[in-house]
Amino acid sequence: MRRYLPLFCIALSCYLLVLPVELGAVRFSPSDISGVDRSLVSEYLTPYVQHGEFPEVLSLDTGSVVHEARLTYTLDPGLNEFLDGIYARYKPDYGAFVALDASTGAVIAMKSYIKDDEHWGNLTLLNSYPAASVFKVVTAAASLDQDLLTPASVLRYNGKKTSLYKSQVLKHKDNKWTRRPTLTAAFAQSINPVFARIGVYMLGADKLDNYAHRFGFNTEVETDINFETGLTDISDDEWRIAESASGYTRTNTLSPLHGAMLAGAIANEGRIMVPFVVKLATDEWGVPLYLDQPAVLSEPISPQTAAELRQLMRETVLRGSARKSFTKFFRGDFEDLDVGGKTGSLTGRMPAGKYDWFVGYAIQGDKRVSFASLTINKEYWTVKAHYVARKFIEAAFSKDG
Repeated sequence: MRRYLPLFCIALSCYLLVLPVELGAVRFSPSDISGVDRSLVSEYLTPYVQHGEFPEVLSLDTGSVVHEARLTYTLDPGLNEFLDGIYARYKPDYGAFVALDASTGAVIAMKSYIKDDEHWGNLTLLNSYPAASVFKVVTAAASLDQDLLTPASVLRYNGKKTSLYKSQVLKHKDNKWTRRPTLTAAFAQSINPVFARIGVYMLGADKLDNYAHRFGFNTEVETDINFETGLTDISDDEWRIAESASGYTRTNTLSPLHGAMLAGAIANEGRIMVPFVVKLATDEWGVPLYLDQPAVLSEPISPQTAAELRQLMRETVLRGSARKSFTKFFRGDFEDLDVGGKTGSLTGRMPAGKYDWFVGYAIQGDKRVSFASLTINKEYWTVKAHYVARKFIEAAFSKDG
């Protein structure tokens, strides 16, 4: 009997790998048989991932049996090593990068970098960072999705585009110095008073808060690792609305993993997929215990709104606040690549420093990747988040690998 056991295990593995199958009205999966599901994987895997570790074997106690599970991850080792090299070269005080397959939610890259020996853990999972102007994605999405604006809508503001004063927002009056950018240009250049006025006079607290919730802020996501989603505190006070809508506040926060999910909705026709890092778990014989299946978390915006947001985000790369890092990019292997993103910068406290974001996507054919890049420096910039993103895109989409 023992000599047939390996053959039996191989046959059973092949059978379970094609599950879930439907028998009558009953649907089965490896988890139904083994008792290993996402929540159990998360319970035992998260403590490791919080320290940047991804063990090959993990003990999973279902309550009735302890499985020595062998894990297959969604992570691309080459891309993670590439990010190691980027951070080792430029040495920001802190760096965090997450990339997802936007079509499935599979995490293909997750890298946390800390120059000095500080015990912050895995920076990609934490939400203590100001979202800054990345939150303009939510404001733009709400205004487009509600048909209040189009990418070509002309908006008005006075003063500097990087400042935010009550006179610019609550006491605006057209004069000979008034500027009139389109929504696309205002997004690409990250013009604070324009987005503050959209928040106050077009959306209001309820709509802005509703779309923040749609994009996953102030929610919990059940997946195979615990992580923190972004937080907001949007009140009816007009100035608080202005600050939130423009991202000119530390109240709106974001984690890099959540940032990659947010961009994933725009790359994936308005659908946010549940992120996951474990593709398969098997026992010592190779019999599947757990097989992840892609799942839609939410659909915060319509496909049309997602397409319009991609238009805005492309302009950020081509002529907006990220243009310097993408100079001479669209050539050769990347000539037909669709790339877009949103920058954001603000000082923060946990950890202390100047925060620089670039949240975006890259699409080529059926390949859809969303990402969030964050660098934090205490005094001097060593590398911008959008430059890290550019180098990652080159590595991920280069035809020679």
